[in-house]
Formats: sequence, C-alpha cells, structure tokens
Amino acid sequence: MSTKKQLLAQYDLHDVLFNNVIAGISDAESNTPIADRTNSAKWLAGHLLWANANFANIGGIKIDVKWRDHFHTREGGGPEDLNAPPSPLPTLQEIKDKWSQDSPVLRKALENLPEQALDTVIDINHPIAPFDNTLGGLWAFINHHQAYHIGQIGIIRRALGKPAMSYFRS
Repeated sequence: MSTKKQLLAQYDLHDVLFNNVIAGISDAESNTPIADRTNSAKWLAGHLLWANANFANIGGIKIDVKWRDHFHTREGGGPEDLNAPPSPLPTLQEIKDKWSQDSPVLRKALENLPEQALDTVIDINHPIAPFDNTLGGLWAFINHHQAYHIGQIGIIRRALGKPAMSYFRS
C-alpha cells in the first residue's frame, strides 16, 4: 500500500470516528469540561474542524473555517485566526454539520494529490520532530493530531456516562 493510501485510510477512519465520538453528546454536555484545566468536548470538536483547514492546504484547496476565533491555538493559529472577528459559539450540531459538509470535499482533494507531492519540502513548522518537513510529514502529523483529540473526546464521553465510541460507521 502506498504512503498516500495509508494516509487516506487514516483520514477516512478519523472521519468515521469524529462522528461516532460526538454521537449522543448534547450541546449542554459538550460545553462542560470534565475537570479543571481541561477542554470541553465542543472545544475539541471545533478544534478538529479548525484543523481541517490544514488538510485543505495539503490538498491545494481552501475551505471556510467557521468560528476560527474560538478553536485555534496560539501556537498553531496564523494571522487569519488570531485576527478573526468575533463569532457566536456554534452548537455541537453546527460543528458536526460543517464537518459533514467539508469532509467529502477535503477527501477528494487529498485523493487527487499526486503521490510524489508528499515528498515536497514545505516551510510549515510542526512540533513533532520525527516527521520531516515534507507535505507527507505534515499530513502524518495532522492525522496524529486528529486521533489525539478524538481520543480526548472519547474520555469525555465515558465521563459523561455514555457508551464507548464505536469504530464502525453508523
């Protein structure tokens, strides 16, 4: 299996898991951190949506990142994020709907990316040293980022008394 096919398989898995991990969590529950100094499920879901803009960049497309003023990080945010106009906090359903709208477009752009493009050296800093500064290395890092935050929402799910997240497409 090619590197691109492996990266796409991870992207596809994260698409399924994102929807499964937030299933059954109410908007009120999504606003509540389970402990001091932790993120809420809504912030994590919104941050995952925000991170999809990086996938769009890899795929050579642009997507509108709603609510960027709420879900970026200081370290990962660019000028467009840091200077974003204030917006109302979305509901968890709005985040899910935006994810569902963007996901097929992002998937197609990533699928159309030539395999050799993964070796393109890029000038984007990402924090994990084992990944090189190539487009493929950035994609691998973002895949890890998505899995990490989906896992955090999975812990919140269980703390809220919900059943464990399913790995199967609903």
